[in-house]
Amino acid sequence: MRFIWACCLFFAVAQATDWADVRPAHQPQPPLLRRPHFSKNRIIGGENAVEGQFKYQVAVLIEGAGFCGGSLIADDVVLTAGHCINNFAFWEVHAGALNFNNIDEPGRVVVSTNVSVLHEEYNGVVINNDIGILKLSEAVSGPNIAPVRLPSRSQENTTFAQSVARVSGWGKSSDNSSSINVDLKYVDLRVITQDDCLAIYGPLIINENKLCCDADGGASSTCNGDSGGPLVITEADGEATEIGIVSFGVSLGCESGWPAAFTRVTWYLDWLEANAGVTIRP
Repeated sequence: MRFIWACCLFFAVAQATDWADVRPAHQPQPPLLRRPHFSKNRIIGGENAVEGQFKYQVAVLIEGAGFCGGSLIADDVVLTAGHCINNFAFWEVHAGALNFNNIDEPGRVVVSTNVSVLHEEYNGVVINNDIGILKLSEAVSGPNIAPVRLPSRSQENTTFAQSVARVSGWGKSSDNSSSINVDLKYVDLRVITQDDCLAIYGPLIINENKLCCDADGGASSTCNGDSGGPLVITEADGEATEIGIVSFGVSLGCESGWPAAFTRVTWYLDWLEANAGVTIRP
């Protein structure tokens, strides 16, 4: 049995968590996809972020033991994966962080919360509607802290296929790693077509509210600990827009070559406007 895993990492046991026993559509070796032409740097061994590069990125410590990523979508609201919220009651959000272990680094703001909103149709078995928000007890601000832009209404039907997108997080540096990365890292990935992702994972798992990115044969991908983190594109005005939330991979491993899967943010614009109190651009 092949298992789909969501990418949340637990400090206490420092092991990957299998979140659903869903069999991928077919053989363990995914079909070859056209490879991107950018470098093979990755969150698994990827490039370190620099101060102020990802002002929207936050780290989410779950009940003192679990770890996820997230993004600020308002100065007091964090967007993350549903499985980072489901069945939990307390979160500690670190904004403006680079080296997670350096609690005294300049500009870091830490806020605790017990207020969350999980999507009402979240399904952990097939990892569907994997989206939720945390409402902070106070607004966060600072020179290295700012919300990310959400997609506009005009982008609701955009697939983003073939776009180069950037994902960031503190996830594991390899399948053999026993813990998350200390430093925030990032990598550029290519969004693949819905048909390509569907052919690999099958219709039980892949639907219109998810998108996938090519893992470049296992050289570039997300991994355990990156869950909930933002996948962004850079638009013509130079601003980052979040199009995906790190959701799951396959239990064959982060370096197996299977696509990384994300919650498609454009599918949830109405939900975000209603539950997060944000205004979606036309």
